[in-house]
Amino acid sequence: MKQRDYETLRQHLAINIKALRREHELSQERLSLEADVDRSYVSQIERSLGNPSLLVLAALANVLGRDVGELLSPPSPRRRGK
Repeated sequence: MKQRDYETLRQHLAINIKALRREHELSQERLSLEADVDRSYVSQIERSLGNPSLLVLAALANVLGRDVGELLSPPSPRRRGK
């Protein structure tokens, strides 16, 4: 996998996490508490700066009621606009 492919995955993850968090009306702090992840790390993920482990991805997906694959999938146009 090329570096730009990783960047694209991180961008998809950032958009999806932020949109789903907002859909669930969760603050970054609430999401981080429920997923047992540092709040600043959630912020980094939402800004495409973090490179979360599978364990972190699974914890976030669980809180958001989604599977990890959906978090990494290309975001819908609706999510891109938020």
